[in-house]
Amino acid sequence: MKKYFKITLMTVFLMGGLFACKDSFLDTPPQAALAGETLASSRNGVDATLIAAYKSLLGWTGNWSNSSWAPSPSHWIFDVASDEYHKGSEPGDGDIFLQIELFEWSPDNGEFRSKWIAGYEGIVRANSAIRTAKAYAAYDPNEQAYADQVVAEATFLRGYFHFDLYKVFKKIPYYVETDVDFKKANIAPSEVLANVISDFDAAIPKLPETRAQVGRIDKMVATAFRGKAKLYAGDYSGALADFNTVINSGRYELNYDFHANFQVATDNSKESILQVQASVNDGAPDGDNAIFGDRLALPHGSSPYGCCGFKNATYDLAYAFRTDADGLPKSNDGVDLARIVAGADTQLDPRIDWTMGRTGVPYLDWGLHQDGWIRGQGYQGWYSPKKNAHGKGDASLAGSWAGAQLSNLNYNLMRYADLLLMAAECEVQVGSLEKAREYVNMIRERAGHTAQGASSISVPADSPEITWAKYKVGKYTTPWNNKAAALEAVKLERHLELAMEGHRLYDLQRWGDLEKVLIPYIAREKKLVNIMNSSATPSAKHYAFPIPTSEIDRSNGALKQNDGY
Repeated sequence: MKKYFKITLMTVFLMGGLFACKDSFLDTPPQAALAGETLASSRNGVDATLIAAYKSLLGWTGNWSNSSWAPSPSHWIFDVASDEYHKGSEPGDGDIFLQIELFEWSPDNGEFRSKWIAGYEGIVRANSAIRTAKAYAAYDPNEQAYADQVVAEATFLRGYFHFDLYKVFKKIPYYVETDVDFKKANIAPSEVLANVISDFDAAIPKLPETRAQVGRIDKMVATAFRGKAKLYAGDYSGALADFNTVINSGRYELNYDFHANFQVATDNSKESILQVQASVNDGAPDGDNAIFGDRLALPHGSSPYGCCGFKNATYDLAYAFRTDADGLPKSNDGVDLARIVAGADTQLDPRIDWTMGRTGVPYLDWGLHQDGWIRGQGYQGWYSPKKNAHGKGDASLAGSWAGAQLSNLNYNLMRYADLLLMAAECEVQVGSLEKAREYVNMIRERAGHTAQGASSISVPADSPEITWAKYKVGKYTTPWNNKAAALEAVKLERHLELAMEGHRLYDLQRWGDLEKVLIPYIAREKKLVNIMNSSATPSAKHYAFPIPTSEIDRSNGALKQNDGY
């Protein structure tokens, strides 16, 4: 299924430094580049520019050794500031990430610049694909329809990359294919979103009804993301219209098994709206086509991965999976957190053991999770990341220095459960509380189907072989008639369903809930994680990360810093 990406992405490497970036990446002439007229005289040349733009979904900027971890599509470096996971590892390792976790957000932090560069690299590539496709249509008018589709895909990707940067920095410059000034000023967040939506609007009419290959964009994918952009812009009715278009298309449905969203065998499943396509053992050096940016976020030590022990789930997140007698979520407000050990009487939502590794609980098909897999021995908790870890039966990278840490497991940029919960949020906002309850109950019903097993990775949630947990997840059976309560239920379900997938911090920011949620979280968590006593207090300035100082300097003052930095 991954042939399109697995084989043709090699074209990018064969093209040398066509898309290489230096310090002034937007206006630096490409090194060893093929001439524009050569690219624009054949489909292969146009395809190469489009493939290069898709490649940027990985966060790749030409060479992983010159990059950092921030460009990863999972956003784990930024979401470490949420209540879902810690930096992990051990004291003194990855302190640049710890600064983000502790709300010490300096404009000189190199991770911010790496994300900025990777995002604008994708935009450069998307604009290059647009220009090349238009030139090709002028060269051969018979290829106009094909060129129009390429322009549409690249226009969507341009909007996507700007949207991705918006979530991190909020006020950013917006670049299109006709720009010649590469020191543009950043614009207001509302203007960024308006431009993103405009790009999606322009792309949708010329996109195919169904994607040409897996991993590519079609009308429905673009419509889903346009709905998300409208949601961020506060246009709940407009967002809901787009989400309903996707829902009513019948194209997508929830996988019966929650874990099917996170295993190689079911990549690009019926629940997948858009995934970053990953591959290994394909000739690319050092795992350049794998989800390289997440290779630190795996169990350490005696684990089958060997490295690197980052991204440890919080005690607070584990407690969020507790359920009451009806199987509904219990509040963490005012509780004293503790480690939930295997075999405890605590009743749990089974998604806890799909989301994090707990000692004494099977970890995919690798056997029981052990304390020795936790680096720093409890320095930042005792739970390992699990959702995007690959199983024993999945293909991993052979003969690389990264070894077992890299695989061909795709990464979800949007799945249907995410869209249903965004639709539920919009339904609450427009007053359709019962429709919102319906969507949330669909998510919760699926959550109760399966659990991590020992005889196989997935077993029925009530399987007698499960001795390490008591699972129960129920649905909301009482009608929703209070808007505020309904909205809180939807927000909590996003927290549980999408935990550790890179959405949480941005959700808290767009809801205006950052201080309300994170200040009490820090107060609870610091009783068990001492380093949290050093955390700054989340405040108004933390609704956006700082613009990298280096980029402000390079812009000759055109870029303005976000407030508070």
